[in-house]
Amino acid sequence: MKNVRTWWRVALIAVPITLLFSTGCRKEPAHPRWDIDLLAPLVTTSFTIRDLLADSLLDVAGDGSLTLLYRNELFGIRLDTLLDLPDTSFSYRFGLPFPGPLNLPAGATFFTNNETTELGVDEVQLRFLDVREGALDLEITSMVASPTIGTFTIGSATLNGMPLSVERNVPAGTPGVPTTESASSDLSGYHFDLRGPQLNTVNTLTTALTFKLDPNGGGATLTDQDSVIAVAYYRGIVPEYALGYFGAPTYDVGPDTSRIDLFNDVISGILDLDQVTATITLTNGIGVDARIVLHELSAANTHTGQALTLQHAIVGGPINLDRAIDLDGSFQSSVHQIVLDNGNSNIDALVELLPDRLAYALDLEVNPLGDISNGHDFLYHDSELHVDLDVSVPLRLITTDLTLQSIVRPDLPGTSGTHGLQHGTLHLFATNGFPFTAAILMDVIDPDGNVLTSIPVDGTVASGHVGSDGTVDMRTDSHLRAELTDAQVDLLYADTRLRLRTIFNTSDQSQHLQLLDSYRLDLQITAAANYIVNGDD
Repeated sequence: MKNVRTWWRVALIAVPITLLFSTGCRKEPAHPRWDIDLLAPLVTTSFTIRDLLADSLLDVAGDGSLTLLYRNELFGIRLDTLLDLPDTSFSYRFGLPFPGPLNLPAGATFFTNNETTELGVDEVQLRFLDVREGALDLEITSMVASPTIGTFTIGSATLNGMPLSVERNVPAGTPGVPTTESASSDLSGYHFDLRGPQLNTVNTLTTALTFKLDPNGGGATLTDQDSVIAVAYYRGIVPEYALGYFGAPTYDVGPDTSRIDLFNDVISGILDLDQVTATITLTNGIGVDARIVLHELSAANTHTGQALTLQHAIVGGPINLDRAIDLDGSFQSSVHQIVLDNGNSNIDALVELLPDRLAYALDLEVNPLGDISNGHDFLYHDSELHVDLDVSVPLRLITTDLTLQSIVRPDLPGTSGTHGLQHGTLHLFATNGFPFTAAILMDVIDPDGNVLTSIPVDGTVASGHVGSDGTVDMRTDSHLRAELTDAQVDLLYADTRLRLRTIFNTSDQSQHLQLLDSYRLDLQITAAANYIVNGDD
């Protein structure tokens, strides 16, 4: 609709451009003022339904009939919601349990520690974890008066069958001046078995830490002041796959509101649709059972203040979702659909509001029956649970005073003090292949939207001729005029706007008429205007 909505602005801009080329390019010693009456063609353009709706929103059937398709995600749970693995660190410290001294030769192992550490993940009991991305930072601090070698191994983390092991050489240090070395290991691709040494627990890391004196050193004498400290810091862990029990959390969603941009330019009128079908699709790509209760789904038109709530058995009743199926490397989502139409709901009335807001509220309960999978809940990196609303509207309709509005700022020649355009008549020649008439209202408004003057448009765009089958079989010609007075031109040169309103009515108000992809409205605009050349000098 862009070309149609801005044709007045285009016309006002094109008049001085036409005059500019008619005056030639020679230089004048002075700047004369010429008062010219000119009839000039300005714009030739066409309008189709695709100027109102994006191609991605339209489906064209074999016979050319159009259907509006709209999708909106109401709610979604992804990986970071269901399984959050926060950055965490574990500290390991060794010091002699007695004052010493203890003399050790070069190469002697003076500390060995095998330990299990529980991951800090709330309400989740993980048995296995495959890491998509993440890192292990190991920092070793030594107060031993000999170079030492520290080795940190996670026996329960393997890559290609090999356990994760990090070794660092640490220079000699003292209690007063300790030395520190650090290393970072990429955890991408590692498989973590979190069942512990006996394979009977969850969330458990199995680690081994050893310190020995450098075999190439001179040995060392240890006291209870000669400590070594290792800090393992796990950061940025993103799962590729996880298996265990994910608990039974509940999520309250909303009341929440999302914008609908389909009808932004429609400000009033009545739209009567022959048929509306909406599908609510619940897709569960996570290996958990779920229960959803939709408390509200409503639509509102903030321009008119009207709102309606969906009436259907789905509202207020529980919807049970089966878990996804683990295919050992991928998954198969479970899908549950509810179809709404004119016969089982008021979905058509919601769409006929021409809403710009969609409101919803729902609850989600994970594993409502507890751990019935015996610790075999799962998710993949791409797993998600989401609720989508798909609306299908065949463009078979009746429109009554359906009004589209656009506000533009005129770009006129000259200045507010001495302007080039004085007065004139704009002519619009229309050839209409749509089954509705179109009347045009044009107002000059101030920045606050107050109407300063109206510019009458004489005439109406006639409807195309509708045949016995309800489709247009002949296009119709129309001629509209708009007079611009001197006073109205003065207002246009002030800090004002042009408000354009186009009012559509289907030619037959008793039957729904199908819109076809071939329908087109052709427009030609000419101007008979009085223009002062160099009027702004």
